[in-house]
Amino acid sequence: MYKQDGTDASKKKSESLSNYVYEAIKKKIIDGELAPGNQLMDRALAAEMGVSRTPIRDALKRLSQEGWVLWREHRGIVVSEVNSDDEYQLFLLREMIEPFIVRKIITTKRPQVLAGQLVSIADEMEKVKDNPVEFMKKDMQFHTSIIEFLGVTKLCPLWGMICDDMTRLVVQSVRKRRSPDDIMEEHRILIEAFWRADLEKALECINRHCRQIVETYHNEI
Repeated sequence: MYKQDGTDASKKKSESLSNYVYEAIKKKIIDGELAPGNQLMDRALAAEMGVSRTPIRDALKRLSQEGWVLWREHRGIVVSEVNSDDEYQLFLLREMIEPFIVRKIITTKRPQVLAGQLVSIADEMEKVKDNPVEFMKKDMQFHTSIIEFLGVTKLCPLWGMICDDMTRLVVQSVRKRRSPDDIMEEHRILIEAFWRADLEKALECINRHCRQIVETYHNEI
């Protein structure tokens, strides 16, 4: 039987700590606590989080590779800004992915089971509709449940990126938010289409839902 030595255990502990720091800093960026342009000092972050500078540097390197932070001359590492092209690409990705997923669910799965799950999330959205950030997180949970129900695991990392970026956009922008009531009404129509396994209605609904997101953004350019 293989016995883990001290070196392996230490490496796993280090990787776990770096991942914890990475997730913590990314959450601060997504939630707006670290705003675009904010300078990130590894020494200050290490003191704040009670860790050494090594996991901080590892986390910042990973965040840089993913585009969350950038290196600026004379300033060091700063939180990146989301430009209009980034936003538009996010919405177009949703417009391409979600109709495909909806079609596959209704034609190959039991959409009524999914509908039951979505009702609970829709009820939770009603409770937080006056909180834009929490409402967006619940909205992303609603759509994530649809993605995960199909079971295409290769798609989950991409969808996770979309959810993170969409939440960040809501925090940064007060002009590009759709009415919560309109969003919830579209969700109710989609749930009903899943209950009835109505492919035409479901596709009509999700296409309209995605298109209105794109148009809301496009009208603000």
